[in-house]
Amino acid sequence: MNKKLNILKEHNFDLFVIGGGSGGVRAARYASSRGLKVGLAEGWDLGGTCVNRGCVPKKLYSFSSHFSDEIELMQSFGWSVKKFNFSWNKLVENKKKELKRLNGIYRSLLSNSGVTVFKGFASFLNKQSLKVSGNIIFSKKIILSVGSKPRKLIFSDPDYTITSDEAFDIKKLPKSILILGGGYIAVEFASIFNGLGVDTTICIRGNKILRGFDEDVSIFLMNQMEIKGIKFIKENFPKKIIKNKDFFDVIFKNNKKKYNLVMQAIGRDPNLELLKIDNVGINLNKNGSIAVDDYFETSIKNIYAIGDIIDRVQLTPVAIAEAMNLVENILEKRRKKFQYNNIPTAVFTNPNFACIGYTEKEAKKKFKKIDIFESKFKPLKFSLSQFKEKVFIKLVVNSKDNKILGIHFVGENAAEIIQGFSVAVVNGLTKDQLDKTIGIHPTSAEELVTMKKIS
Repeated sequence: MNKKLNILKEHNFDLFVIGGGSGGVRAARYASSRGLKVGLAEGWDLGGTCVNRGCVPKKLYSFSSHFSDEIELMQSFGWSVKKFNFSWNKLVENKKKELKRLNGIYRSLLSNSGVTVFKGFASFLNKQSLKVSGNIIFSKKIILSVGSKPRKLIFSDPDYTITSDEAFDIKKLPKSILILGGGYIAVEFASIFNGLGVDTTICIRGNKILRGFDEDVSIFLMNQMEIKGIKFIKENFPKKIIKNKDFFDVIFKNNKKKYNLVMQAIGRDPNLELLKIDNVGINLNKNGSIAVDDYFETSIKNIYAIGDIIDRVQLTPVAIAEAMNLVENILEKRRKKFQYNNIPTAVFTNPNFACIGYTEKEAKKKFKKIDIFESKFKPLKFSLSQFKEKVFIKLVVNSKDNKILGIHFVGENAAEIIQGFSVAVVNGLTKDQLDKTIGIHPTSAEELVTMKKIS
């Protein structure tokens, strides 16, 4: 019997991008628009983590979870809502439709830019060649932009706990959930599940959430989440988790608790296992991320890396900006460093949190003297109700030149507010200039231009 020969097709490019997330797509599109012959490989869906398993679906689910608060709040404004129903399946179905639409947009953007897209996971053969499905790729330069994946501890075999990858598509909402971890992914999902009526508990090894963010914000936000019904298990972590028919037995040091679902949100790891980087000897950092210099060059001269896989600042807009910086350097044969200071960040908890610049602790280490301005208040929206939710705003200012070093805002629309103020902070706004600005009344944001120094 004759066997069909498995003939691999060969392709040649000036630049090849591995990974179709936001950073990879931007790098490929921009390089192609500037005249390079560009290819891109993506083994899953275009758009990467952000579009498919991160920012976009998370924000959509966050919108949904806020509605229960709105219904209760509107009763203080004269509304009477006698009956309402929530369909988890409908939310999941509509989310899938939207993500499919976005996948199509990314595909069109690449196609219209002249980028050749390969469906499949790329792996290295040597420093200038790759294998993608039934294709051999030769490229002068290669960019790695394959992102990261949820880290997972194995409590049993098999392990039925979920991560953020699976959380958006669980078959039904659980009555109770335990979320392991206190980072932004953990607290965001806690707010989502809590808002959708799930009995929600966060379990952390320490005593604070959002490590690396301002400590006052961490304490304040945890308190606000507790007011909304989210429970916290502090300075403790499961020793063992056993899956039974309809629930999990979670065994701690001194007790045992039952939950319908357990979610792990304990961090993320570089997505490296399919790349076969051993074939080229790319150096890694201690945490397994790709080691790059100030210009995103790896230890191999023609191979670069950007985005979550280099573990500098794991944010979609940062990956996009890194892509632009890198491609400009390649095209213009220049060596311009990427600046990571003053990157605005948002955490879509309930209430929202957003910030830019230094925390108080960071500022104290770097500057001789700083001034702190704080404000806590009940916003007008909640004034007619029994809601205990408050807004918290904190400014960190350099005493020497009066420049604003950091802004931290907890409250409704925090991300929208901080995005605007970020432009001013990046361009050296001073506290005096902020004070000269007339506020828009009545808003929560106006407090930013009227704040007084704390004693």
